Amino acid sequence: MDEAGAAAKAKKRIRDKRLKTALSVALLLLLWAGLAFGGYFYALNRMQGIAQHFSEQIDELKEENRRIGEELTEAMQSFQSGMQQVQNEMSLIREELELAGESITGTDSTRQGLQERMTELDKQLAALREQLRKLEEATRAF
Repeated sequence: MDEAGAAAKAKKRIRDKRLKTALSVALLLLLWAGLAFGGYFYALNRMQGIAQHFSEQIDELKEENRRIGEELTEAMQSFQSGMQQVQNEMSLIREELELAGESITGTDSTRQGLQERMTELDKQLAALREQLRKLEEATRAF
């Protein structure tokens, strides 16, 4: 019986050893699966946070671009209004010159004053046109 008892003990030791090995492998696989799922959900959460941050930045940039566009539009309208005013003044001066052409011939100082004013208005008009061109280019860039 000693042999039978020894054989039974040996079988029990082998079975216990296999059970411990199987349990160790199962725990290791469970740990690995837990780490993999945890890493996946962490990465997913992190990516969603980054996407939200980028979305907020894009919304802020859109709002800033809209505001700049409105400012440029207002500035263009203001410059167009100024340019129209200068053109109207120049038209009035030319009309006055045509109507009073003969009477002005005797007074050179008056003629020169009007001519200087027309030259000044021409320069203002050219400057306003250049600024309008730049504003239109800036608006097209947006």
